[in-house]
Amino acid sequence: MVTSVRQGSPSSGSARRPAKGARAQAPVLDDLDRALVRLLQEDGRMSNRTMAETLGVSEGTVRYRLTRLFDERVVRVVGVADPFKTGMDTVAITGLHVERHRIRDALDRLLAMDEVRYVAVTTGTFDLIIEIVLPNNDDLHQFLVEKLAEVPGVGASDTWMVLRIHKQSYTWLPAPADDSGRTRARNGRRREAIHDGGGRG
Repeated sequence: MVTSVRQGSPSSGSARRPAKGARAQAPVLDDLDRALVRLLQEDGRMSNRTMAETLGVSEGTVRYRLTRLFDERVVRVVGVADPFKTGMDTVAITGLHVERHRIRDALDRLLAMDEVRYVAVTTGTFDLIIEIVLPNNDDLHQFLVEKLAEVPGVGASDTWMVLRIHKQSYTWLPAPADDSGRTRARNGRRREAIHDGGGRG
């Protein structure tokens, strides 16, 4: 199981609606939010009771905080398969040059394609970077020659084949600054010294 994180936290209440045209500013994750996410990143199936015992807070607090984190899509727990072990033997990264006034149109088309698993707007040589996952090279050839040609605004592109994935990490929350605020739980696991607040029960 993998826990993915969107930087921000609902723990301080609902975010204010931004003014039209303004970029929404996500609230900052507090210590308890971060600790819960770190535990889920270690084990996405960890029970609320185990997390509560590890962190030294009530089970009700854990349940309340997790519900809000999930509801606000700050964090998601999903199963991520290794493509090379599930019959998807061709993984490629493609950089795309896109006409600037067509980038939104190109994004809309790419986001709708099942073969495209990752899409990012970038600085540097390319306007967009995408990851493509397919069963074989013939399917990749067909995608690049036919489907990619239908994406509006796309000009030149470069494609790199992924031979083997050596690291794929989703644990991008910053680690604690130090261990001075931690104590040992009775079961020997390190326990976060966190105030039991912001929860119910």
